[in-house]
This record gives sequence, C-alpha cells and structure tokens, in this order.
Amino acid sequence: MSLEKEFEENWKTVSEEQNKIDAITDRKIWDGIRYKIRKKRNIQKWYWAAAIVVPLFIFLIVYNNVQNISIPKERTYVYESLEASKNIQLPDGSIIKLLPHSKLILSKNFGDKGRDIVFTGQANFNIAKDKTRPFRINAGDFHVQVLGTQFFLDQKSQEKKVELFEGKVKVEHLGKITYLLPKEIWMSDNDHSNYHYYSQEKQMSFSFSNSRYSEAIKQLEKTYYVRISYPDQYKDRIVSGSFTGDLNNILSIISYPFNLKIEKNNATEIVLK
Repeated sequence: MSLEKEFEENWKTVSEEQNKIDAITDRKIWDGIRYKIRKKRNIQKWYWAAAIVVPLFIFLIVYNNVQNISIPKERTYVYESLEASKNIQLPDGSIIKLLPHSKLILSKNFGDKGRDIVFTGQANFNIAKDKTRPFRINAGDFHVQVLGTQFFLDQKSQEKKVELFEGKVKVEHLGKITYLLPKEIWMSDNDHSNYHYYSQEKQMSFSFSNSRYSEAIKQLEKTYYVRISYPDQYKDRIVSGSFTGDLNNILSIISYPFNLKIEKNNATEIVLK
C-alpha cells in the first residue's frame, strides 16, 4: 500500500467516527505517518545498498579467485644426454647428435620467427635450411648463427670450438664476428683470444721465395693451428716455389729435399724425422 493511500484511509477512519482531532491526536497521527515514511525509506535504501553491494561482493570474490589461478609459464623443451651420445630431431627437421653430458634448450616459440636455442656441451649439428628463420645458438660467452649447415660445436672444453663441414657459419665472441666456410675452424682459448684457422684437409696455396725452412714451417703452423717439430739443422735451409694442397701434401713437398718423414703424435702435433 502506498504512503498516500495509507494516509487517506487513516484520515477517513477518524472522520467517520466523528472524533474531534485535538492537537495531541493530530500530532500523534502525523508522527506515526512520518515514522512509517522514514521506515519505508530506510528499507528502500537498504534495498538499493544491497543491490549494489552484493553484486560487488560477488565480483570481488570471483576476481580474487581468478587472480589466484596460476598462469602456466612459457613452456620450454629440454634435450639432454647422459653417459652416452643421443640423437635428436628438432621440430624444424634439424638433426643434432649430442655427445655425452650435453644439453639443448629451445623455447615454445621455436620456429615462429627464428630458431633460438641455448646449448652447453659438445654436439654435431645438421641444421635444416631456412633462409627466413636463422638458427641461433647461445653457447655462453659466444654465439653461433647459421641458415642451414653442418658443423661441430664444443662449448665445454677449455678451448671453445666451432668446426664447419658444410655451408656458412657466423660466430660472435666479445664483439668480434668471424665467418667460417667449409673446413674452417674458430676457436677461443682461456685468454679469450680468437683463432681462425683451417682443418688439415683444407686445400690451400702457398708461395715461398727463397724462404727459410723455419719460416715456411711457421706459416703452416699458423694456417692449420698445429705444432711441427723438426731437426734444428734444417731451419736455415732455403725453400722456394708455389704449392697447392692440404697440410700433409705441402709439408711432404717442402720436406722432401731433406728426406724428412711425417709422424703425428696427435691431432695438433706433428714430428718430422
């Protein structure tokens, strides 16, 4: 019932009974009406407050629950070898042979715009060709970038090494960039010095004009990063001519006049006797 209707009924009741409304009665009636009006208005205010507060309270509960839901971090993929070597194939088709105790990590977005990985250890890489998505390797204090190639990478030895078999490789170390072609090698030692040299099978051309035998040997050592020992009595002998071949060919040619034979102690040490 509306407040106006209730007021009208109260007034009619008093009139019908022909009661004389004195000042006190009149005040009581009006006080009662005002009380009911205030009561109804308070109830309406509570309704409005509830209509606002309750949904807000529910929203805060839901929002808090959503905030507490743990959002999964970006997933990474890890390939690791233990005591034995391990062959793996990446999503882009690249094939990698991890030598023992090596690890390769690539992120979830591998292959989207680039092919970035983090690598520790030693491995042979056969990278699928893709000119639009470079393959980049974070190997600690140096980085390797290729488009499609085959190479060996040694990240854990004291002498870090990248040896290229096919294609082209870019090596970045301490701000210096080195480009490798097949049968070329990049290396960094404990002093962080960079070395760019050739595998012993690489065909190279040399020209000596009345050079001392010791000078010719030094040039071969620098080119192929090897140590060559020979009898001291031949160091001042003269070598002349232009020669093309791998290390074994060139060394045999310039040593032939002195009847010196090649013996190898290991991959980086050669003895002439």
